[in-house]
Amino acid sequence: MEAFDYAAIDSAGTRRTGTLMAESARAARDQLRARRLTPVEMRASRQGKAKDSDEAAGKSRIKRAHITRAARQLSILISAATPVEEALRITALQFERSRLRGVLLDARSRVMEGARLSEALAGHPKVFDPLFTAVTAAGETSGQLGPVLERRADDMEASDAIRRKVLGAVVYPVLLMVVALIVTVILLTLVVPKVAEQFTVLGEELPALTRATIAASDFLKANGLFLLIGLAVLYAAFHVWRRGPGRAAWDGFKLRLPVLGRIIRNLEAARFSRTIAGLIDAGTPALSAMETARHTLSNSVMNAAVGDAAARVREGTAISAALKATGVFPPLVVQMVLGGERAGDTGTMFAKSADYLEGEFEAATGVFLSLLEPLIIILLGGIVLLIAAAIFLPILQLNTLSF
Repeated sequence: MEAFDYAAIDSAGTRRTGTLMAESARAARDQLRARRLTPVEMRASRQGKAKDSDEAAGKSRIKRAHITRAARQLSILISAATPVEEALRITALQFERSRLRGVLLDARSRVMEGARLSEALAGHPKVFDPLFTAVTAAGETSGQLGPVLERRADDMEASDAIRRKVLGAVVYPVLLMVVALIVTVILLTLVVPKVAEQFTVLGEELPALTRATIAASDFLKANGLFLLIGLAVLYAAFHVWRRGPGRAAWDGFKLRLPVLGRIIRNLEAARFSRTIAGLIDAGTPALSAMETARHTLSNSVMNAAVGDAAARVREGTAISAALKATGVFPPLVVQMVLGGERAGDTGTMFAKSADYLEGEFEAATGVFLSLLEPLIIILLGGIVLLIAAAIFLPILQLNTLSF
């Protein structure tokens, strides 16, 4: 089946537009006439071609907020006993200007051909990740598809909120460091050379700080371009190494950092706990939930640790003991999961762990920023003060000599 955009006139003479699924354009016109609509325009939907949906998603990335909104809309419709194919159609029509419309319409076609919703969504891995499809499959198996999709939408919104906080925590310090670098370069390349010319004419011996500043200025003017290119090459090489053979070493190093390491560990553990809680509550077996929730861990060391823990659980070890043996999960998670195992409510305890860790992440981020921002400002002020001292020291020296 294909998607067709249409324009039609109803019995009252009002022009209506929309999208419908049909085997051909002729079948689409027949559907409109059956609804007492007179078709005046019919064309294949540019948003609804199954063959192009993944390529389109790759060329123009679909916003994560749109996927979250689609999950929320589907959960509401399905919970209201709307057939899945109709829920997909209604949801798709909410995204006229997004390529997500075509993806959802293609998923609807696959559902109408007999596929499950999870199978239809799995056909678009660039839009719906393995975690999303796994959660959907768990909801279908347990008969709680609507609530499971709602829970997934909640988790995605929570994840987006944390991502925004992380971005906000990073942007301001980076901006201050960039400003500090720009101010330093301007002072060294424009201000210091002009001042140095004045003192050179006098023939007096300059203070050590002034000589060092002038030398730094001369070096920057002579080799600034090469230095910039070298830094760019080093960053590119580091980026390739970090994404390739050195990823495990880099991720392990981040976890060992004094303050940042704990923040990263808590954030990753909170994301994992939130996801596995939703899967277990949806009826997914604990082992399958662990293997699926593993996709949420961006840190390769913690990801591998969950893989090892899943192997231990497969051999009969309790989840809490398996996570403790990895040595990378916060003790809080281990203790709360242990309590959940004893009470027979592991999913709830994972959710409570996520709530606590997310709260601790927010508090730690606030403290980290409150310390980092003034440190960067002090650093910027110190650099400017140092250069200013290098400029004014010779002036003070000349004044002393004149007396």
